Amino acid sequence: MQNAKNSIKGSITGSAPTTPEQNDQVQAIIDHIRTARERNVAIQYILPKTPDRVVVANKYREVGAEVRFHPGILVSDLRYTVIDNNYTVLGLPSSAGENQPTREGYVIPSEGLAQVFLRQFQTRWDEATEYDQYLKELLREITIHNPAISTELLSSQLQIQESEVKRILSLDKSPDL
Repeated sequence: MQNAKNSIKGSITGSAPTTPEQNDQVQAIIDHIRTARERNVAIQYILPKTPDRVVVANKYREVGAEVRFHPGILVSDLRYTVIDNNYTVLGLPSSAGENQPTREGYVIPSEGLAQVFLRQFQTRWDEATEYDQYLKELLREITIHNPAISTELLSSQLQIQESEVKRILSLDKSPDL
């Protein structure tokens, strides 16, 4: 990520950190996203379409990544990131078939391999739900079943800032989404 010049596109788990080590890893990625965006690198991530991925998606979006959610991405599925259409980083969990954070990564400098992953990425990206739309759907579902819920409690439950909950709820008043 530190050397990206044009683009970073990845299908990632987006697991919320549960240990200090994982928190440090997520913070390092946030710092890399911020730095890459300062160099005008376009960053796009697809995450599994589950509510527990919102916390990391929100953090990545806040620093400039474009984020979408796809229901077909399994948390145990292959994690990958393509950098500048030439380098593929394959991420592997510590245990196969489990909801584990990525523990190891392998960088493969191959334009051909990158193109294979980019085709898959683009297909899923086109089918995926945009961040704002997904949060809007989540909040709508929660408030249908609990109309008196406060934005403070919604914020706490989703582990995102209350201002972000209010921003998304204000979109409900907008006819565009």
